[in-house]
Amino acid sequence: MNELVSKASVHAFYDEAIQQGRNTAENLQAATSERFNTLLGSVGVETPRTALDLGYGAGAYTIALARAGFHVTAVDQIPTDVLLRRIDGAGEWGRRIDPRECLAENYAIDEDFGVVVARDVLHYLARHDVEALLTNAVAHARGGNRHYLEVFTGITRRAADGQLRRIEGEADYSPDSFRQVIERIYDGWDFTLLWSEHAEQDGRTGRNCFEATRATVIAANNRAA
Repeated sequence: MNELVSKASVHAFYDEAIQQGRNTAENLQAATSERFNTLLGSVGVETPRTALDLGYGAGAYTIALARAGFHVTAVDQIPTDVLLRRIDGAGEWGRRIDPRECLAENYAIDEDFGVVVARDVLHYLARHDVEALLTNAVAHARGGNRHYLEVFTGITRRAADGQLRRIEGEADYSPDSFRQVIERIYDGWDFTLLWSEHAEQDGRTGRNCFEATRATVIAANNRAA
């Protein structure tokens, strides 16, 4: 039987890790990925200069977007003062960041964001919340939009004693079920769906505590506004 881990304990873990600046097994303090950098460099004048970063964590993607000229709404369940301290004194690009303390699933997408980023957060949500967020983001897109998603599928978690673990209410997508969701929601968009195997080690035992297939979605709304 799987050990059930509460969402509250997961929220508390990330709250503490981000506030203390710790780099966890999943590399919370990592720089932006080459795939994202390529997407950001390809954005044209047709893309609105507004962005949404769902689950911004340590803030690397939020900061990259702001430096690139986007006005960024940065959403996470952690206190906003962590990000505000990081960008204090940053100048003009720092003033383009609007941090919001909010669970990703509770954030109502009701405007046209030129770029939407959601990295390593959607798999924690219930499936209906994942699909509602993405559906709303697509519904409000007017043209030239870019979405960048990294979502873990086919997840296996283990405690230090080897017992299987599952997080309360998580989406639990298989690679195939997630692909079907993306094909349905991003109908009419140009998108690329990339797959890579991912594993994280328990620092105490050296054994894998997390294994998954990471899905990277790079989607472009090239329909006329």
